[in-house]
Amino acid sequence: MKILIIGATGFIGKYIYQGLKDTGYEVEASTRNFIDFTTLQHDNQLVNKLQSFDMVVNAVGIIAEIKTATFEQMHTFAPIVLFDACKEAGVKKVIHISALGTQTGTTDYHTSKNRADEYLRASGLDYAILHPSIVYGDDGKSTALFQALATLPLTPIVGDGSQLLQPIRIEDLVAIVQKCIESDEKTIELNVVGAEPVTYKELLKTFRTWLGLKPTKSVSTPTIGTNVLGKILGEPTVNQDNITMLNEGNSASVKPLADFLGYTPVGMKENLGRKEANNAQKLYASLYLLRPLLRLVIGFVWIWSGVVSAFLYPQPLALELLHEIGVPISLDVPLLYLASFLDISIGVLTIMGCCLQGLLRLQIVVIVVYTLLLTLLAPYHWLHPFGPILKNLPLMVTIFILMKMERFR
Repeated sequence: MKILIIGATGFIGKYIYQGLKDTGYEVEASTRNFIDFTTLQHDNQLVNKLQSFDMVVNAVGIIAEIKTATFEQMHTFAPIVLFDACKEAGVKKVIHISALGTQTGTTDYHTSKNRADEYLRASGLDYAILHPSIVYGDDGKSTALFQALATLPLTPIVGDGSQLLQPIRIEDLVAIVQKCIESDEKTIELNVVGAEPVTYKELLKTFRTWLGLKPTKSVSTPTIGTNVLGKILGEPTVNQDNITMLNEGNSASVKPLADFLGYTPVGMKENLGRKEANNAQKLYASLYLLRPLLRLVIGFVWIWSGVVSAFLYPQPLALELLHEIGVPISLDVPLLYLASFLDISIGVLTIMGCCLQGLLRLQIVVIVVYTLLLTLLAPYHWLHPFGPILKNLPLMVTIFILMKMERFR
């Protein structure tokens, strides 16, 4: 049996691919770009690709929209194109990873997924539609954010934190997919949840205990400006739609799933209670929210440096520094403003997170060049009591740390 996993680079798809492969299935991984959803026209090429597969698992999903990927494209249109192609190609079964609450949820996230669910039900294909609650595990983006929130001195909650969630381990979701592959049932539809629901407040407390931290108080946080905060933090899960979904609740009876599996998936409290987090997990959780803070601070340093150089610092003194490193008088003022504009631009782009890896490399290059010029042409600045050049060293290290942190976000 040959199985195709679409969306295999994502958190869920990656685990499904590896889990099935380890079990002995012939599995092929594909990204969401496997489907060309730029047109509604019949796609013969897609049909031809699918003819060699017995089953297809669709694990494509996004938690927030971007310009190149909307909910309608990724959750509705792309799956519909896929389902039609699977039917024509003779695929025996489609396993579709949907979401818990699609039939009752009011957000675009839920309604876009529900349209694909309905289409698959009516397609005539053999199928399994899985509706997972929050899926947690290593490398999960929501998991990382919850753990980071749990490390804060005060635990931030929405409202009174009583919203019900029913997290499921990624390993259990993989086992459910495998069971669906092996099942002879033509149509399967399951809510994929852990043993028992927990409140949002309890979820963060559970993660805090798992991280080995002492209990702390909770504080209700305002949700106005959530979308802006999410962009500043670089967290797609922090948006108003997700607040709405949280308040609508995310739990269901585990009995149908337990009957299908033959066992009840372990609850999050029990699972995390078995073993405390290791030092690497504790460090990652404690540093997670420092990443956006570093980005904001570094951006501010560049902006402030540019503003001070061009508008606040006495211009004669600034020009004198340029003269010391060999800048001719005819170019000193234009170069001063050009350098200030560059600093401000770098700072703004850093805060916005635009092309961040390349931008951070550029910053290190600029600082190295600036430091070398002063060292060679005006070395006495190393002896300045306030260390204007010396401070470049920790700034470069900080930028380097942020580069590394961004790679593992």
